[in-house]
Amino acid sequence: MNRLVFPAAVAMALAFGGCETAQLESAVATRTDGLYISHVHRGGGKSERPDNTLETFLWCWGNGSALECDCRCTSDGVGVMLHDDTLARTGRGISAALATNSVSRALKWADIRDVDVGSYLDPTYSSQRIPTIEAVFAAMKGHPTYLCFVDEKGAGPERIAAEARKFGVLDQVYYTGSSYANIVKWQKAVPGGKALLWIGKFPKFGERMDPAKRKAMGEAVRAHFEKVMDELRAADFRYVTAVSLHTYWNPDDPVDPFILGTDYLKQLIDEFHAHGVKVCSIPFEGGDREEVYHRLWELGCDGFSTDYPSVMFKVIRDLKEKGR
Repeated sequence: MNRLVFPAAVAMALAFGGCETAQLESAVATRTDGLYISHVHRGGGKSERPDNTLETFLWCWGNGSALECDCRCTSDGVGVMLHDDTLARTGRGISAALATNSVSRALKWADIRDVDVGSYLDPTYSSQRIPTIEAVFAAMKGHPTYLCFVDEKGAGPERIAAEARKFGVLDQVYYTGSSYANIVKWQKAVPGGKALLWIGKFPKFGERMDPAKRKAMGEAVRAHFEKVMDELRAADFRYVTAVSLHTYWNPDDPVDPFILGTDYLKQLIDEFHAHGVKVCSIPFEGGDREEVYHRLWELGCDGFSTDYPSVMFKVIRDLKEKGR
């Protein structure tokens, strides 16, 4: 069901009967307006674009999507967008020592700034480099629709907040991660700041694909969710703007397509909404299929996270078109 929000001007127009139908339609916000919170995991997803590069981020924003990125510091204190603490997975054309050394503890910005972090995926992206926090926030400046979900991996909330303030994009930054304690720290650095909490557990692939083990796996995943939920309930959901729920979708499961359980997932979504928290979900299994996003939408999700950007982009376009 679409949620309709009536601004004061619209309410007055209705009261006096002087508002045309077209004016009402333009003034009433539909549920699809909340899809702006949808974002791409690591910017490029599983394998569609390189992780955490400025070119990838511009591609996301250009497709009307937000993005999730990973923020850490080099050993000499330069803030960079990089998921792993080594360059072994994404770096190319470098020595074994440079590939395996810790970025945070052993490598300086000068050591990594010119490393190719794109051609691990495709030679077409060989010119892509690790961006600094400053470069990303500078690209966001003047573009209020460019949202960034920063998964903090050691840069520290104060550092991220200071850089965002410098470029005037603090309202476009969501502090992101699986730790509620870190979100509380973010709130101290940015009173009233936005934050997204990831909630999930990673069942072993072989076990979650085995129909005989999915029920037990579902119980273990729900137990993890309840532990996090108890922490949030005790805090009355303070400081959490949005959540992203890990889900696993198998439409061929004879009992329930979601490991978490469809009824339990709906219960969680409703509880978050009751506390004013927006809900995304990232389907770590089934995310390459449009139907899972439509199912999550039917359950009440406000938006999505994804490892399959083009699939999500299309679903969002379709939903917005139907919402018009």
